[in-house]
Amino acid sequence: MNRRETTKQETRQLILTAARKLFEKKGPEQCTMRDIATEAGVSPASVVVHFSNKTALLEVALYEDIQRNISQAVATIPQEASLHNRFLHIAQAMYSFYDGNRELYRVLIRDTAFAPEGSNPHLSRQLEHYLHFFSNLIEVEKERGTVRPDTDAGIAASSLFSLYFGVLMELLRKPDLTVKVALEWLSTSINQHLNGIQTYEQGGKVGAEENALSDWFEEFFIY
Repeated sequence: MNRRETTKQETRQLILTAARKLFEKKGPEQCTMRDIATEAGVSPASVVVHFSNKTALLEVALYEDIQRNISQAVATIPQEASLHNRFLHIAQAMYSFYDGNRELYRVLIRDTAFAPEGSNPHLSRQLEHYLHFFSNLIEVEKERGTVRPDTDAGIAASSLFSLYFGVLMELLRKPDLTVKVALEWLSTSINQHLNGIQTYEQGGKVGAEENALSDWFEEFFIY
């Protein structure tokens, strides 16, 4: 790497460090690219050279922290735990992480989740790896006989992630929703998903978990 490339990398790192500091201190919506440039000690033009817009900068600035927490959660998964509990282990780690600054990560998800394909490559790759990891877990459970052999592991992983993401969005949107209640909600949803909701029998008894879930919906979904 020549001197020019080294300087370019140093400038990029200064920008990222400044962005993280201001995003955490003021919130992304209260920061401008000019504010970040001033904090980094570079020109606004230099910021734009490295990051085309604030969303792109927000993604890269927060990506490493998210990845580090995902990696730690994966590394500490109880190996003998059920599929349900392994998934919940990661969810607990990530919900707790996002709970540390809900507004910051609410803005990140709002600005990136529905962006056009290719707009947020770091988070997209992160999601692909995450889904691949859970797809492999499901394949292992198929070999163990705890998951039906005809299950499409990729679809199952995407379905479980959808449950996780749906609860995460509500956690970030609703200040009164605690991590504990969010995890209980997710746990019940996973159980229902894994066990299925269809039956060939008429009637049926509603269990305590389904009643509890109904209570949570009444509490948190009435606008």
